[in-house]
Amino acid sequence: ISLTVVVVLASQCDGFLSLPFANQANPAVVKYADAQDSALLKIHLDIGQEVDTRKGIKIGGDRLGIDGLLVDLHGKEDANYKHPNLPGANGPSPQLSSGARVLEVVKEGKFVDMTGSRRVNLEHGVWEMIWRKNANAGALICAFDVPEDVKRNGAIIPQGRVYMTFPVWTQDTLQELRQRKVKAEEKAVEAMDRLKDETRMMAETDNPLMKALHFRNCCKAHEDLDYSGHKSYQKMPLEKDMVNLKDGLHLCSLGTVWTKKDAFFGGEHVLLGSATASPGDRELKEKKVLTERELKLVAFDGLRP
Repeated sequence: ISLTVVVVLASQCDGFLSLPFANQANPAVVKYADAQDSALLKIHLDIGQEVDTRKGIKIGGDRLGIDGLLVDLHGKEDANYKHPNLPGANGPSPQLSSGARVLEVVKEGKFVDMTGSRRVNLEHGVWEMIWRKNANAGALICAFDVPEDVKRNGAIIPQGRVYMTFPVWTQDTLQELRQRKVKAEEKAVEAMDRLKDETRMMAETDNPLMKALHFRNCCKAHEDLDYSGHKSYQKMPLEKDMVNLKDGLHLCSLGTVWTKKDAFFGGEHVLLGSATASPGDRELKEKKVLTERELKLVAFDGLRP
């Protein structure tokens, strides 16, 4: 009997895992990551939180702006070294991840404080791409170890791990979502116009029956506005500038910067600010390589003058 129970449970478990809503990866996620070999990104970090006043007006608090960070994505190289845990590869659903790939910091970022210009040391860089099956978008995530606090006034990147997440689309899904967003906005505008007109007519009439009719029409217009889906599309950065990646991918230029407190699983997810990506200048990397070669040639007894 025990054996029969075990077999039945195993059969039920296999059936559950094969259900369409189980976590499955986009079959092309590894191919997409492999294609990003020697992809250069220049990243600007804007660290700091907005402050809400009692009147609901948002004002900027202390800010930490880091410029000039240049990273190179090595899509075909696995990160076989100590690096920060990644939310995909080291998370509860590693099958959604491309796996940890090598990330090279070509040029360190800089910021200015009261002491002058300061470099930002980011170590053990790594990146991954995660993408669920049938999802419209994936995410490119970069991770670094921060050996010491990076701080300017009240804005800070704390010592520990820091992550940068950017949405990624294919050309087809991006175009489709943009078209759907336009249709949703058209439906929303039409519903808002009806709501405004019916509200006005309800206020103007003294006839109880007409007032009830206009009230019903107001409710229907409000319902159509909710079901238009325009709010969902407003949260998608579909109209932001895109960085063209290899294999027909488009990286949203606006991403988030965040960290994890305490344990990676179950720890507090803390938003630090935003990241803005743009295509990197390959000449800067080639210049860096050339400079290092020149220093080796003029070195004396292994010591650089």
